[in-house]
Amino acid sequence: MDNSQPLARLTGQAAGGFLTEENASKAAQSLSYVLRDSIPSAAGAGASIINARGRRESAGATDPVVLRADRLQYELGQGPCLSAWAEQRAIIIQDTRQETRWPKWIAAIADLPLRSVLSVPLTTEGRRIGAIKVYSPSPLVFDDHSVFLIERLANPAAVLLGNVRDREATQRLGLQLGEALANRDMISQAQGILIERMHLGSRAALDVMLASSREEGKPLQEVARGIVNGLADG
Repeated sequence: MDNSQPLARLTGQAAGGFLTEENASKAAQSLSYVLRDSIPSAAGAGASIINARGRRESAGATDPVVLRADRLQYELGQGPCLSAWAEQRAIIIQDTRQETRWPKWIAAIADLPLRSVLSVPLTTEGRRIGAIKVYSPSPLVFDDHSVFLIERLANPAAVLLGNVRDREATQRLGLQLGEALANRDMISQAQGILIERMHLGSRAALDVMLASSREEGKPLQEVARGIVNGLADG
């Protein structure tokens, strides 16, 4: 069987969807639907971005059943998705009723319509981005061809999700730096006011604000803002 055409279609769908997404959660959600519709016999799918401590940062799922099964893995600290991410290899469960790995997770999903599971890691340039998975309510539905298809989709997905995550991290850092600079300027301005009003040195003025911060139980920047606003009101 020639896989070039379906693989081109899968990666094209992924790229077309993810490049327009604004954040990692939306990108993961888009990937989930592509997975469900692309892997034969999959009834549901999910995608997770996982940090270095093995905790999920963002996730997408096609339905509540998949979302619950996925959440249980992170709550219990075990399951095929976490193993795929940690071991960097494809994980297949042929039948959850016969599975002996991850006993806590298997017991927790016993009431869910999940019998077969396939999960693979998302990795790009040596970075472990997360993992993707597909589920079926029937046993023995995923095989080597399923692994082949999902791994081919995982490669571009990892790059795209990694780029989205990096962009979000850069935006968060920019906001944090901007806030830090604003706080620094506010504190410096308040110091200047106290120096002029109380005829203090720079260190003594800062000590006054620190003492107020401790006594009032407020962050230093809030004390400084009160001093600056007080001058403006006056």
